[in-house]
Amino acid sequence: MQLQIVSNKQVSKDTYLIKIDNPEVFDAYPGQFVMVRVNNYNYPLLRRPFSIYNLSNTIDLLYRKVGEGTSMLSLKKPGDSIDILGPLGNGFKIKSDKKLILIGGGIGIAPLCFLKKKIDERKMNCETYFGFNSKDEICVDYGNIATIDGSFGYKGNVVDMAIDKIEENSLIYACGPTIMLKKLALLCHEKKCNMEVSLESRMACGMGVCLGCAVETKNGMSLVCSDGPVFDYKDILWEKM
Repeated sequence: MQLQIVSNKQVSKDTYLIKIDNPEVFDAYPGQFVMVRVNNYNYPLLRRPFSIYNLSNTIDLLYRKVGEGTSMLSLKKPGDSIDILGPLGNGFKIKSDKKLILIGGGIGIAPLCFLKKKIDERKMNCETYFGFNSKDEICVDYGNIATIDGSFGYKGNVVDMAIDKIEENSLIYACGPTIMLKKLALLCHEKKCNMEVSLESRMACGMGVCLGCAVETKNGMSLVCSDGPVFDYKDILWEKM
């Protein structure tokens, strides 16, 4: 659908927050995503997938400028129209009988910020841990922050920052680089706790047609776009990632 951009601002190094007018028909769950056509021409040909960062009277997407598509998107102005397809995929399941811990790395914090909003609305508690490479990449103003270079908060990776907080009754919600998720998967196995992970993958269609985002699971090949992007970590064959 064609919607109007309300704002599109840089919020940290190479990271932007775009707000798109939300029609009354649009609703979504944390962990779902949209496919965005960055312009009205045939280049770039493929849509780009973006996790939903927030949803109110606007659809908010947090994105990092890394290539031609996102560079074009960063130049969009308020009042411009943009074509989005969604919401797509399966999201996180909020449970009240666990110690909830949110762990995100880099731009992977986007779906977790939306999830935290929903948890807060239910007046439930959760702990939040976000990791970045350096201070100039930080794009949130809450939670426990780790930076690899030690320029802000905990010095090191976000998993090491949170490791002492994870226990058997924990339910972890995670999104970020694959290396981070693999480390968390091993940690959850050792501590016998549960985790839902949102996988990041290149997508062409976002609807399970092109089969381009396949991932190996215990039940065979699954598609990140339609079977996920949120999975039970125990279902993923991490050695194949």
